[in-house]
Amino acid sequence: MNLVFRPCRAALLFFVLSLFAAKIFAADSQETATVPAKQPVKEIQLEGKVVCLAEELHDRFGAQLPADHLHVYGFRTADGTLYTLLRTKLSEALFTDERLRQKTLSLKGRLFPQSHVFETFVIRSLHSGILNEVYYYCAICEIQMVAPGKCECCQGPVELVEKPMKAGSR
Repeated sequence: MNLVFRPCRAALLFFVLSLFAAKIFAADSQETATVPAKQPVKEIQLEGKVVCLAEELHDRFGAQLPADHLHVYGFRTADGTLYTLLRTKLSEALFTDERLRQKTLSLKGRLFPQSHVFETFVIRSLHSGILNEVYYYCAICEIQMVAPGKCECCQGPVELVEKPMKAGSR
């Protein structure tokens, strides 16, 4: 007789635990339902230079850094505002090409709400007030790319090109 009740007790225990788990999941789903609606993301244009944010914080505020720290790239505007750069296919050149990091740039992209995180769509360089289109070019295949590396077609090298923009275009 005792053997008959043990499986029933186990089933009852399982049933009670299932109800308890269902109550927890229901409470979790109610909490997530109160998350605020998505905020609009602003498109803006920034002018400045790519910097290592860790080094900027070290220079400005004395943040402690090891000598061999990893670079966390961001963007410093002329007024000193710092933005964290989101690494995407369109911004990859900012992270991998030292030549771009030495230039004054104009970046167009999105600034995410409640942050200084910037997603770059367009990279331009500025020389003596002249805005330049920036891209990587394979002369063999006549292909433009957004980041340095090998040509997607022939696997040959690509070259950085800065071409003055036509007047009135931004």
